[in-house]
Amino acid sequence: MDFNFLMLLVAVTGASALQSATGIGFGVIAGPVMLIVLNSGAAIQISIALSFLIAAMLVPSLWRRVDRRLLVHFLGGSLVGLPLGLFVFMNIGIDLLKFVAGLAVLFTLIFVLRNDGARASGDRSRASKVEQLSIGSISGIMSSSLAMPGPVPAAWMAGRSYDKETVRATMLTMFILSYAGAFALQASVADLRMETLWQCLKLAPTTILGVFFGRLLAGWFTEQTFRLVLILVLASTALSLFLVSIPNLVT
Repeated sequence: MDFNFLMLLVAVTGASALQSATGIGFGVIAGPVMLIVLNSGAAIQISIALSFLIAAMLVPSLWRRVDRRLLVHFLGGSLVGLPLGLFVFMNIGIDLLKFVAGLAVLFTLIFVLRNDGARASGDRSRASKVEQLSIGSISGIMSSSLAMPGPVPAAWMAGRSYDKETVRATMLTMFILSYAGAFALQASVADLRMETLWQCLKLAPTTILGVFFGRLLAGWFTEQTFRLVLILVLASTALSLFLVSIPNLVT
């Protein structure tokens, strides 16, 4: 088996398990690995398709935990962000795309670290509709350009002291429509090749296996563990993206 494909299988399994357990993780783990291995925009399209598969498997059992009002605002913002993200995807090079992804993840990490749960708990009720729509717009941009709609809204919700199950359920439900919209835009405007679809099919069984592992792990995640995992995932992802993009951008 090709080493690069083996690395993809490992990354997809782990990322699927993390996304299943926490509601985020696939885009910020498997997406960057795909960018590094495939070194093309096809990595974003594959990540979108597999993330949609994960969400579709999990949402039916999580629907009752969704914050519906917040979901509506996030999706409303995403409608604006999705076409903007596609414009970004189609107009920058692959190394710059990696660097932008790293910046997005880094800013998300900073947001998480700055938001103290006890201080933010009183702020949730004061979060305006405009603020929630703005978070949704950023999520939409990151969805169609980087296949990473989750980190920013998940970090925002964690900063507002939403419990981990509400974060998980709301994120995964948002992904159903966000990823569907992103993939439709990619298919209609960007270059979507049969080779990309075939790669999705080859990685689908591993993705499904990861989802089942993640469902077993979900009950073991405490609120503190969830926050720690979120920080570690964001930090390691930003670092890896910078390491593979900056040397090519400065030469």
